[in-house]
Amino acid sequence: MFQFDDAISSFRLSGEPYLGFLGALHTHLAPRSYLEVGTESGASLAVASCDSIAVDPRFVLQTSATGNRKRTFFFQMPSDEFFASEDVPGLLGRPVDFAFLDGMHRFEFLLRDLIGAEAAGHPRSLILLHDCLPLNPRMALRQFVPGGRSEGHNAQSWTGDVWKLLPILRKYRPDLRIHVLDCPPTGLVAITRTDPASRVLADRYYEIVDEHAESVLDEKQLQSFWEDLNLTPSRPLCAEPDRLTALFSLH
Repeated sequence: MFQFDDAISSFRLSGEPYLGFLGALHTHLAPRSYLEVGTESGASLAVASCDSIAVDPRFVLQTSATGNRKRTFFFQMPSDEFFASEDVPGLLGRPVDFAFLDGMHRFEFLLRDLIGAEAAGHPRSLILLHDCLPLNPRMALRQFVPGGRSEGHNAQSWTGDVWKLLPILRKYRPDLRIHVLDCPPTGLVAITRTDPASRVLADRYYEIVDEHAESVLDEKQLQSFWEDLNLTPSRPLCAEPDRLTALFSLH
């Protein structure tokens, strides 16, 4: 699931890589509608085969734009502008079954994206948050700083402070069902039992931001953060799709 390396004060995740797990979700859950924030190169969009919406302020697609999907909507704009201006269920012809949020790596941005995605879904929707598990304090900085040689292939990884969504949701949305998955390089957070009518996060947004704006992860706090996680192993779920569908069934 995860290991701690004292030599570099860093954790390592050893589950299914996140794109592989994302692909397994699409294959076995068979969503009918998909929303993605933070498409960039298109690697994550490529595994979707249903009607999809992709949002990114600047696309640099390195894959087919349409794949084998009948309909794909691209919105080259900030996600705040997208959620403020677009009727997501109206575009797709139904509420969003599955959302993948991988936008700006600052907690207030991800919080707003979560508010928008939940409102566009239905009570059995699945929302996936990326990059919420920083492996060391450097990754959790609000500004990107590259790592040193000791971090190896993780030297360019950056989570920012979106890890704050975990304590935020524990406090303000205990009604949500949350699984934290051990998917390299920086984890996935799966949210189910959503409530499109909920106004808790939107109504208390500024209170939440003020409460968490100054919190940081030093090495001691990072250790405590990881000790509080109840990680769900991802590889067994990919190997046994019945378990995957039992946890995250959309229909």
